[in-house]
Formats: sequence, structure tokens, C-alpha cells
Amino acid sequence: MMMLLSTISEAFLYACFALLMGSFIFSLIPEDLKPTIVVSKKAKLIAVAGIAVFSFMPVFNIMIYLLEEYSFLYVLESVLLTFEIGKAWIVSIVITIFLAVFICLFDDRNSPAYPILGIGLLLAMVAAMSWTTHSHAVYGIQGYITHFIHFGTVIVWIGVLTMVAWFSINKENWMAFLSWFHTMAVFCFAIIFVTGLTLMSYSMTITEYPNSWIQPYGQSLLIKHLLILPLIGYAFINGFLMKRKLRVKENIDPRPWTRLESVIVLFIFAATGAMSQQEPPHNNVLLRNETLLQAFGIFPSSEGSLVPLTVELVANYKGISFGILAMAFLAISIYSFIKKMPPIFSFIMSILLVLCALFAISFSVIAY
Repeated sequence: MMMLLSTISEAFLYACFALLMGSFIFSLIPEDLKPTIVVSKKAKLIAVAGIAVFSFMPVFNIMIYLLEEYSFLYVLESVLLTFEIGKAWIVSIVITIFLAVFICLFDDRNSPAYPILGIGLLLAMVAAMSWTTHSHAVYGIQGYITHFIHFGTVIVWIGVLTMVAWFSINKENWMAFLSWFHTMAVFCFAIIFVTGLTLMSYSMTITEYPNSWIQPYGQSLLIKHLLILPLIGYAFINGFLMKRKLRVKENIDPRPWTRLESVIVLFIFAATGAMSQQEPPHNNVLLRNETLLQAFGIFPSSEGSLVPLTVELVANYKGISFGILAMAFLAISIYSFIKKMPPIFSFIMSILLVLCALFAISFSVIAY
């Protein structure tokens, strides 16, 4: 239960960051380069409160273990004042209070100083949270900077996407919006790709990636990677294909399709949150407890084995068949947009795409 709550809280934490970052960025964009965006002060303050609450979850997880032997006040004081994660939370909560007061008193969207200071406060919180990450603990300042850039770039990209998906009240200037957002999205994706691979290399080498699928961290990472497939599909729809339709003045509302893309992103946030609750597989250690995927037989279990398992991918007709099915569902998901089918149909195809890709890998895995 705590694992599930922690995963959900991490996903909403990232969403709160993205909402605030997107609202500040759009305050810097000229009116003729964006649709009309309306984000109430109340929504921003709820997001700020969400950051304060959801960022406390990792601290709470540590407290639960200690509460079995010590009193609540002793544990609270110890975790907040002696653990790095507690100190970082105190720093972030102080910045959160500054940000809440700032939004309440200085919500001036006509002044460029307002969004710039807001973005600065958000990045300060990202910096505080990056201090407690696994990459910083193991690789020092290099890991810290890598995580900061990765997290900061994610909330910039997804923040803008969240704004147009859920807070735009019309589709005016959508072509003008796409003209700068495409460049920004490609640039952000390149940074996220490079820093993501770097962070992954801190936990394992590329050749050890299949071995990690025996462990919870590796399975969450794999699901996160598989979810990128429909995300690329929706990026293609909302970028290239949508631009073609708008250029010929076809009557279409882009917002439902950007919402689908943002929902996939929320799933990726959840997978990232699950990873943050698990031990990275520095070594191919032997685990005694099965994961949910192993309980359903999707991945081999090391239960009963005296040595860690080695995993290899071997081509076979079952794996190849599900791989072809996955690509077919991706094509259908994109084709449904061209044929003006309901967005929910495309979303279902995207879920089937991820499931088939997962089964394709599952049937191709051998462990010994």
C-alpha cells in the first residue's frame, strides 16, 4: 500500500511542478504566439500545496520504519534534522512558502519579472530535491547536476504541454504556438534523452539492462521506456499531422489530442515515481520477493535460485508476433487521428501497444 501511495504521490508531485512551470513560461510568451491560457491563482496555490505535501512522502516512508522503535516526535526531529532527505525537504518547504506568498501578493502577468522570479523559485526547489537523489549520493556533483538538468527540462517541456492541453480556453494562434513549441520540444527531448541515459548508466551498464528486469527497479524502468512509444506517436500527431490539418484550415480541435499526450506523460511520471521507491540494480543481486509482473509470469523470478539470474533476449515467433502487434497498434493509433476517430479509441490502442510490447519482451526473455 505504501509503495502504491508513494508512486502516486511522486506522479502528482511532478504534475504540480509542471503546472507551475508551464504557467510561468506562458506568462513570458506574447499573446499572438499562444492560445488563450487561463490558470487561476487558486489552481497555482493548490499546485504549491501539492508540492509541499507530495514531497513529504519520501520523508514519511523513512519515518514509518523508525516509528516501530521510537516515538513520533523523536523520529520526526531526527529525520528532518539529520537525514539529507529531511534537510532537503525543509529547504524545499521554505521555498514553497516563499512561492505561495509570491503568487498571492504578486500575481502580475504583465510584468516579465513575475514569471522569471517564479521560474527561479521552482528551479531552486528542483535543486533542493536533486540533492537527495541516488545519482547525487553515488556520483556527487556530476550526478546532482545531471538530475537537476533532467528534472528541470522535463517540467519545462511537460509544463507547456499541460497548459495548452488543460488550461487553454480556445484554439486561437495554435499554428503560431506550434511554430515555437516544436523547436522547444525537440530540444528538450534531446536533453532528456542524453541526461536520462546518463542517469541510467549510474545504476547499470547498457549490457546489464536485461538483467535488471528481474528486479523491481528494472521493471519500472522498462515500463517507463515502453510508455515513450505512444508518447512519440502523440508527439507526431500533435506536431506534424496537426500542423498539416491546421495549415489547410481543417476544422479540428487540437486540445483533446494534447490531453492524451499529457495523460501518457502522467503514466511516465508514475513509473518514474515507482523507480524512486526502489533500489537501483548496481549489482545483479538475488531477490526473494516476487514483483507483480513476476507473479503473473511476465518475467522470470529468482525465487528458489541460489545465484542471481542472467537474462538474455532470444528471438522467437511469440515475441516477434507481439512485436508486430505492438507496431500495428501504434500505426492504428496514429491512423485513427487521420480518420477523425474519437481520441479515446487512439488512447486504447496506445495501451494495447504498451501491453503487446511488454509481452513481446516477456516471450523473448530467457533466464539462467
